[in-house]
Amino acid sequence: MFGASLQPAAPGHISQPRRPGTSHDVMESPPAPRRTERLERLERTIENELVPRLLASHRTGAIPPELSSAIGRDLSERDVVEFVAAVRSPDDTRAAHFIREALAEGVSVEAVYLDLLAPSARRLGEMWDNDECDFVEVTVSMGRMQRMLRDLSQVFLADAAHREPVGSVLLTCMPGEQHTLGIIMVGEFLLRDGWRVLVGAPWSDSDLLSMVSTEWYDVIGFSVGHESRLPIVQREIRRLKSASRNPHVQFMVGGQVFSDDPTLADQVGAGAVAGDAREAPQLARRLLGEAHHAASDAPREALGDHDQFSDALRRE
Repeated sequence: MFGASLQPAAPGHISQPRRPGTSHDVMESPPAPRRTERLERLERTIENELVPRLLASHRTGAIPPELSSAIGRDLSERDVVEFVAAVRSPDDTRAAHFIREALAEGVSVEAVYLDLLAPSARRLGEMWDNDECDFVEVTVSMGRMQRMLRDLSQVFLADAAHREPVGSVLLTCMPGEQHTLGIIMVGEFLLRDGWRVLVGAPWSDSDLLSMVSTEWYDVIGFSVGHESRLPIVQREIRRLKSASRNPHVQFMVGGQVFSDDPTLADQVGAGAVAGDAREAPQLARRLLGEAHHAASDAPREALGDHDQFSDALRRE
């Protein structure tokens, strides 16, 4: 589901870079333990050090709405190659200028999200995995892309205020993983569809339990980057169901592991798998419908919290 990841191996609607232990066409992968250590190091640096500094400085500014008004071309693989070169450039403004030109030519913000930022993150991950660029270069490039996503948000969400409230969603990734770029992208699509969204990457087990027991969430979405995390996802879904203020809370998952084998969603207790951010709102609405159907069969006294939440939404 959750678009591109802040780690180089980015899950999403595009193919995932090869997992540890598989061979590459040109160069052999580093041994699995080495790659895992490198990924974790990159994730920690991006999440805890680089991104906060980038977001606080050298901002390109919000993209003017008029730049997205034209009807123009689609993005191509060549655009991805050129954008990756731009985002790797020493010039901090070059990649932002590339996006502004694409919007002026009629490329939609949605296409920039899904057909430029997401595949570019994947491409950078593959380059780093093949030792075609170094740790610092990938870290800086990923941080720039997250900043651009935030700058595009004003245009992407321009019509969200006119939507009827739908429900409440909590998005997170598993402890030990950092998928900030991807889940922020999913959150943007859900916000535009009228959902109330809370995004975090990641919260501790105790934080999640406290949040779902005190606040009403209709859908909880997990971004999962590694097959080794599946037992943890299964455990967390069981615990959150038991602790949730909403007795009919629904779960949605994303990541290449689920795209490769959607039946794994049933095994961990999730009701839907989102292949990319574009699918997330439709799937979340389906899950909400299933929750409402289940609630309609429940005793009336069990619906009090949900009625209060719906009344609050109508007043906003």
